Amino acid sequence: MLGVAGFVLRGARRGAMTAKRANKNFYKGRGAKSTGFISRKGTFIPDPYKRVHFVVPNLEGCEMKPYVSYKAPLTIGKVPTMEDILKK
Repeated sequence: MLGVAGFVLRGARRGAMTAKRANKNFYKGRGAKSTGFISRKGTFIPDPYKRVHFVVPNLEGCEMKPYVSYKAPLTIGKVPTMEDILKK
């Protein structure tokens, strides 16, 4: 017999687990987080605590731009903080 090598080769033949190779209850999904649940009546109930919230600061009057040019000088040494940038 092939022993361990035969076991490894047999497993390699199976390939990836897909919905076509599994039973009717298999659902692989995409790794996304649930933002609610399905009720007994079949309707989706969103949970506000599971929703993604982006905290964006107020940028009115800010002179900084979102793009940094490749021609900008290289900063070596201490990394500037927000206070250092705003003092200039």
